[in-house]
Amino acid sequence: MEITTPTVPPFSTEQLHEIWRQLNLGYFEGRLSPIPILWSPRLTASVGMFVSRVGPKAPSSASGPLDKTRRLIRLSLPLLRDQVEQEIAGTLAHEMIHQWQFDVLCRRPNHGAEFSRLMASMNRDGLGITIRHSLDRAVQAFTKYTWRCTECGCEYHRQRKTIRPRRHRCGACLGKLRELPRVIEESCVVSASPATSNSESPTSHAVTDQAVPGLQLVLPYAGP
Repeated sequence: MEITTPTVPPFSTEQLHEIWRQLNLGYFEGRLSPIPILWSPRLTASVGMFVSRVGPKAPSSASGPLDKTRRLIRLSLPLLRDQVEQEIAGTLAHEMIHQWQFDVLCRRPNHGAEFSRLMASMNRDGLGITIRHSLDRAVQAFTKYTWRCTECGCEYHRQRKTIRPRRHRCGACLGKLRELPRVIEESCVVSASPATSNSESPTSHAVTDQAVPGLQLVLPYAGP
């Protein structure tokens, strides 16, 4: 059954930026630079995503500071459209921690010790930020393809074949990725398409939603 997305998101862009501003002042000492926050009707691999088109240590251009349009936060409209304000604020706060790791610490976003410490501090005020999200089942309902890291087991779920195991590496540990056999729930049949080291996808992950330079996949919120 086709799932339709309402044209009006639960919060306007202005409201999202106001939540972002309050969180920035309250927990990041105002150190984060404003970046676009967008509702994405196509993002279903996770409920939220911090995206950058350059690495965290990329130098500023000759004309000025790093172009802010090359860093942004995407929120999933299909997954968050019916959620309450606390759920949306918690998702935004999660992605802001990744922005803090990227902008302030100059490191690639991860769910390591620094993330956990800041998450715990924010959760003491009731924000309810998590690493494993309560909407995991909703995310998986949209999933058609899955790749798993052969080193740490991190999984990447996509609606399209946008990951190339020969080009992309795990965002957590840079391990190699292996495509998992596709399970078709309607007929309970596992398709005969296991990935090998020679398998390739028809489209490049780098030009779509969740890639960063260096071909290391960004960690998805609501992923493992």
